[in-house]
Amino acid sequence: MIDSPAAATHPAILSTLSYAHFEQMAALELKYYGADFITPAGEAYRWYCKHAYTTTAAAVNGEVVAFVNLFPILPAVFDKLLSGQLNDSELTAESIVDIHEGAGPLHMFLCCILVEPAYRRTGLTRRLLRAAIAPYLPMQQRCRLIATDNITPEGAAFSRRYGFTAHGRSDHASQLFVQPFSSFISKVFASL
Repeated sequence: MIDSPAAATHPAILSTLSYAHFEQMAALELKYYGADFITPAGEAYRWYCKHAYTTTAAAVNGEVVAFVNLFPILPAVFDKLLSGQLNDSELTAESIVDIHEGAGPLHMFLCCILVEPAYRRTGLTRRLLRAAIAPYLPMQQRCRLIATDNITPEGAAFSRRYGFTAHGRSDHASQLFVQPFSSFISKVFASL
């Protein structure tokens, strides 16, 4: 087990992900909240196979230590999210908008961000977010709002730190946050 970032190998952002990586991500999530809030590894992998831009992960020696799920969701799914009636575990690949089709507005969901404690405050969070945002930069004028659905106090603190505004609570006791996607981009690409 890694005790400190200084003792750790520098995490690398992975260019491709396997099903095993998604199993590792699900196991990481289970450390912080129950399975009833987690999209099963098989479904998350299906998102990725259909829309590779949905997941960005970093690993040390082949083991995922951090990841981000960021993607546009269908307007009806986004409305359900903002009304507090969507649990991440219900998301399917069909909930995600194909960014290569159409020209309409995109409603973004920062579904999950998890960085193992040994790698927090090392700049890895911002590196992951920048990599996760990169596919959307060419179409950022289409990306309207971005939302988060936070189960943990750390998640809510992350949302506040990155400029999100509280939007209420969900029917599964999580905290919802929103902001314009353009503001989120500015915050992520601001100097450290």
